[in-house]
Amino acid sequence: MLSCGAFVPSSPLSQRASDAELLERVSERAADAAGARSAEAEFYGRHAGYLYAVLTQRVRRPLALSGREVEDLVQETFFRAFARAHTYSSGDALDEDSERRRSRAWLGRIAQRLLADWLAGAREVSASPYLETLAEPDAPPPSSRSPKLRLMREALGTLGERERDVLRVSALYFRPGAEHQRLPNDVSAELARRWGTTAENIRAIRSRALKKLKDYLQPRLTARTEDA
Repeated sequence: MLSCGAFVPSSPLSQRASDAELLERVSERAADAAGARSAEAEFYGRHAGYLYAVLTQRVRRPLALSGREVEDLVQETFFRAFARAHTYSSGDALDEDSERRRSRAWLGRIAQRLLADWLAGAREVSASPYLETLAEPDAPPPSSRSPKLRLMREALGTLGERERDVLRVSALYFRPGAEHQRLPNDVSAELARRWGTTAENIRAIRSRALKKLKDYLQPRLTARTEDA
């Protein structure tokens, strides 16, 4: 696959094919392998730069906790998108701009699911909701030997599986410095389906879990500071 920084020159294909048409060609790889590769390159060239910029801005910190880089997530997103090209639908997109937004939203959903899976599987930091660390955007990822990280892992151990899952997903939408942060409605609904509850209860679970972490960490971090 092409590098994220590569610029793909316009081709006759780009002048006549919509995103939906490109992905249809990708899905017909068995019949036309060369055409599928050409369509992949064109689709990648249209959207890779945007996806890389968005992921760098929004998920660089939680992604670092999984031991991967933004480039890894971009490449894997396109790999999965091409494998599932047949599932793409342009819907009611009537012009190029609206289809571009729809395509990028589709890629974004794929990237979010991948990131959630990676964070869930990160054994070293299953604590993907390391929200205190995310508030320091220029700080390096926490070392596994960090006393603060050890405390966070201990705090997470006091939570139930459902609470940890809700916080893990919350980390994907955490914005340092922003007040009154809430999970998007569709994300809360998906978590509610996963755990057999309501979206309102998911938000309550998130609030309770964050309070538990704060109650566990605050006195210990204070004591550590006083001892320093």
